[in-house]
Amino acid sequence: MSIRYFSNFPIMTYSLDPSATEVTDLRTNIFRRVSFLKTISENARLFYPYSVKESDLPEIIADKLYGSVDYYWVVTLFNNIIDPIIDWPKTYQNFQSYIIHQYGSIAAAKNQIHHYTKTISKVNSVGNSKSATYIIDLTTYNSLTSVVPQSFAFSNGSTVTVTTTRASVSSYVYEETLNESKRNIRLLKPDYLPLVRSELIKLSGRWSA
Repeated sequence: MSIRYFSNFPIMTYSLDPSATEVTDLRTNIFRRVSFLKTISENARLFYPYSVKESDLPEIIADKLYGSVDYYWVVTLFNNIIDPIIDWPKTYQNFQSYIIHQYGSIAAAKNQIHHYTKTISKVNSVGNSKSATYIIDLTTYNSLTSVVPQSFAFSNGSTVTVTTTRASVSSYVYEETLNESKRNIRLLKPDYLPLVRSELIKLSGRWSA
């Protein structure tokens, strides 16, 4: 049997008139919060890595994995998603509409510079490589007009070649990268669902608040 997220939350008295002395209405206390401990949500034995598809919603994933749309809260809580409208990846159509609303047009977003970056890449003599990218200001960006790899030799005979490159990131690319980064989520394994259900009931139990 599924459990709706707010079904076990406490009831509070509520009045639109703060000067009223009598109880005028009862409402579920939606301001109460529960969350997974960080040690739980990061425990690889408890979850599946998952990439959100274009048509996915928390309710759709919950129905497929846990057997009911009522368990959408397991998906959102496990990934620290507070507002699905903001924290959930937008569909292509919704993303395009968002860009137009924010920047006026797709072309404007692609032509507007959001920020600048520099990337430092290092390759040693045995072929191992690593790189790091940093956000920089316009002055630093302009100072990196020529890319000249630098090689450093060490007393043990090894060498490291360092290359620094620059890039300008448009508002469209920034927003697209941010949106795509939200696709990688973690899904609690169904075996642990009964434990999570009982904990939710215990932590959110109905008492006057």
